[in-house]
Amino acid sequence: MRTICDVCESAVAVLFCAADEAALCRPCDEKVHMCNKLASRHVRVGLADPNKLVRCDICESSPAFFYCDIDGTSLCLSCDMAVHVGGKRTHGRYLLLRQRVEV
Repeated sequence: MRTICDVCESAVAVLFCAADEAALCRPCDEKVHMCNKLASRHVRVGLADPNKLVRCDICESSPAFFYCDIDGTSLCLSCDMAVHVGGKRTHGRYLLLRQRVEV
């Protein structure tokens, strides 16, 4: 799944600006961040190719869909259901949005 630019809402985003909390295509990034000295200092990171899937840390073969912040692991659905039983059901887990950043 590709991320769409938050400014023009038509092009594929290639950067993420933490200060603006926005994903931007290259032309919109230049318009927004080159307009003044303050905006040009915003930290921006490149968005990685979404086709490079994160693999499950347990089985190492299936794509990961969840991240457990207690265990610090990325998990596929099957492994998540197997690991998070009993007391571990309370672990905070988040969906992986398949959008990595390049730093």
